[in-house]
Amino acid sequence: MKRRLALVTASLALIGGLVPGALVNANAGAEAGTSTANVKHLKTIPFEVGTATGARTFKVKGNEYLMVTSWKSFSIYDLKDPLNPTLVGAPTPFGFKFENEDVSTNGKIMLFSEELPGDVLHVWDIQNLAAPREIATLAGAGGHTSSCILDCSYSLSSEGYVVDLRRPDQPKKIGMWNGVAGVSGVHDVTEVSPGMVFSASRPAKLLDFRKDPTKPKVLATYQGISTNVQHSVQWPNGGKDRFAFMSEERNFSGQCRENGPKFIAVDTKGWQKTGKLKDAGTYSLKNGVYADGGPPVNGLGCSTHWFQQHPSFKDGGLVALGSYEHGTRFLLTSPKGELKEAGWFVPFGGSTSAAYWITPKIVYAIDYTRGFDILEYSGPLK
Repeated sequence: MKRRLALVTASLALIGGLVPGALVNANAGAEAGTSTANVKHLKTIPFEVGTATGARTFKVKGNEYLMVTSWKSFSIYDLKDPLNPTLVGAPTPFGFKFENEDVSTNGKIMLFSEELPGDVLHVWDIQNLAAPREIATLAGAGGHTSSCILDCSYSLSSEGYVVDLRRPDQPKKIGMWNGVAGVSGVHDVTEVSPGMVFSASRPAKLLDFRKDPTKPKVLATYQGISTNVQHSVQWPNGGKDRFAFMSEERNFSGQCRENGPKFIAVDTKGWQKTGKLKDAGTYSLKNGVYADGGPPVNGLGCSTHWFQQHPSFKDGGLVALGSYEHGTRFLLTSPKGELKEAGWFVPFGGSTSAAYWITPKIVYAIDYTRGFDILEYSGPLK
């Protein structure tokens, strides 16, 4: 097996030499993948191998931790040394539950949104990081994602439920937010500042939940440019940046097509007066031969998935994007919102769900089949 991997690596290295800026990372190991010269694979953390889906960093008493969830368990890592994350306790198993893509926690509780086989919102007490315990379940309040708002006083589900979590051991449904907001096809929401929520929906909207969590006020609307699923959204700098971002998804598509999912930079300039968000730039994935950064085919689909802007982002800059078999893409946003690829890492035998900045140089790529990869980026930020 090692010899076969070595032969594959050598072949890809030869091909990579013909592609400007591309190479097989010599120190990544034959099991790692291909990348541009400015992206270095450092190591793989395998504890969540098999359906590792999403993650979230949080702080407790000034120390930073990472929560990683899968379809069968979740784990907490101490990030004192980002290059060597330390598992706190042991992975917490709970049996098959799908899928909790967007991990929600305030460092005291963690929500796990079960869509299948049940429809249940699970509330975990994580104050003892080494021994988390489930303190409540709420049947009929699950969904694909559930997101905390107002320091986990409430949660908003992709199905539209508003759940009161002020007594986290006694959660209760108190209303539906999606109909009031006038949206459908909700995949996720992001709280960009306390009570201010950007929805990945059709259409996407900026919503104010501060006065009444069951009756959000619509502040701005983005109509979108395609019929693909609006997957996830971010609005850097607490919703004060000129640019917001949206990823699109199309599962089990085989290959990337002309009208396939895009990663979109949204121009928010003047939204306070117009109530509208406009298109700026777009980025599309392409199939290829691995060494040029594109897989020949896609297993899970041609999708731009979970992403995060660089800590230095301000009215333009760098974004790290997880994109299934296309791995992790690094995209630069110009002052006009144009998007340009600045680097990539494509794992062998992987399917990347999400990419998160842990430091200004280190990215954790959460992978359904590999666990998570630790990457170092040394390319441009602007």
